[in-house]
Amino acid sequence: MNTLEVCCGSLASAVAAVEGGASRIELCSALSLDGLTPSIGLIREFRRLYPDLLIHVLIRPREGDFVYSEAEVQVMECDIREAADAGASAIVSGALTPEGDIDIKTTVRLVLAAEDLPFTFHRAFDLIADKPSALRQLAAMGVRRILTSGGAPTAEAGIPQLRSLVQLAQKVGGLSILPGGGVTSSNAHRILAETGATEIHGSCSHLLPNGLRQTSADEVRAVLAAIA
Repeated sequence: MNTLEVCCGSLASAVAAVEGGASRIELCSALSLDGLTPSIGLIREFRRLYPDLLIHVLIRPREGDFVYSEAEVQVMECDIREAADAGASAIVSGALTPEGDIDIKTTVRLVLAAEDLPFTFHRAFDLIADKPSALRQLAAMGVRRILTSGGAPTAEAGIPQLRSLVQLAQKVGGLSILPGGGVTSSNAHRILAETGATEIHGSCSHLLPNGLRQTSADEVRAVLAAIA
């Protein structure tokens, strides 16, 4: 069975995702900045509203690159523990070295801070040159999934690379590939069918009159219908 993970940057978006039938969301803030850590209040309130929903929480302390100082890593470890206490089902995070490789030491610390919660390495993965090597490293750390467009501008454009990553992940075992980036109801089926992935990630959003983007319950329904 295929799974849709809806990326939600606000309480209103998260509510719309559930109304559209989503059973799993990635909760964050500031989607205009590619997502930042949501407030603990938002996590707690959404868990109260939907006690059975799978809530994956993004941990990213600031905009910009994914090279973090020791102080920032300590903040991220604290945020992970607080998110877990607030009801997170899984953690989404990651770190890179200045050279653009997996920051193994930092990522291990983040995975350990998550304890028993599944850990997704986010789209910082798309910036890595040697993705097969990075996939093996992440699997060895206990990372459960990798959110990626295959290094392309969108998941649809990255289908060939995503297919290779899905095949490698199956051989390595222990983790899965989560295609994301430009996913819509018009391309979601093709992305899954041509990559062999069984889960997909998208915001399913539309533009509001005030200029903000918000998840559309109708688009969530349309994506779910497309991948059923």
